[in-house]
Amino acid sequence: MIRHLLKTLRLLGISLLAGAAWVAHRPADLPQVAVPKPAKVDDLLDNMRQTTLKHAAVMEISEAEINRHLATTLSGKIPGMLSERVAFEGARLDLEPGSARLILIWKIQGHARTASVDLAISRDEKNFRVEVLRGAYGHLQLPRGMMRPLHPSLEALAEALDLEIRALFLMTHITIAKDKLVLDPRFPPA
Repeated sequence: MIRHLLKTLRLLGISLLAGAAWVAHRPADLPQVAVPKPAKVDDLLDNMRQTTLKHAAVMEISEAEINRHLATTLSGKIPGMLSERVAFEGARLDLEPGSARLILIWKIQGHARTASVDLAISRDEKNFRVEVLRGAYGHLQLPRGMMRPLHPSLEALAEALDLEIRALFLMTHITIAKDKLVLDPRFPPA
C-alpha cells in the first residue's frame, strides 16, 4: 500500500517537473517592433538629454519608440563554445501602469527562448531605485528570488544601455503608464 503511494507521489512529482519545464520553454508573447526607415529614426538619447537640459516640458516616450531603440542599439554574442548554438536576439519592453516588463530573447538552436522581469521605479530623496518585482522563464511565472540566474544578463544589458539609463535618471520624475514612459525634468515647486 505504502509502496504504491510512494510510486504515485514520484510519478506526480516527475509530471509536475515536466510540465514546468514545458511551460518554461514556451517563449513569452513579444511586443511587436516596427523598424522605421533609417532617415526617420529619432535619436531617443539626444531627445532625453535636450529635455533634461531645457527643464521645460514633460516628455512622453511610447513603448514602440523604446522597443525600436532597443532593437537598433542592442546586439550581443555569447562567448565560448555556445556561440554557435546560442544567440542573443535582443530585449523588448512592455509598459503597464506602475511597472515595466523587460523581456530578454535568445535563440537556442534556432528556437526562441525568453526570460522576463517585472521592474518598478521609485525615487527616494535623491536617488532612483529599480526593483525587480517578479519574473518568468518563458510562460513560467516565478517570484523575484528565482530570477537570480538572470543577474549577469541584466548587468550586461545595463552596461550596454549605460548612457540611456544615465539620461533617464537625470529626470526629476519618471512615471510608467500604459504603453508609454512619462518623463518630467522640471524641478518640483518650492
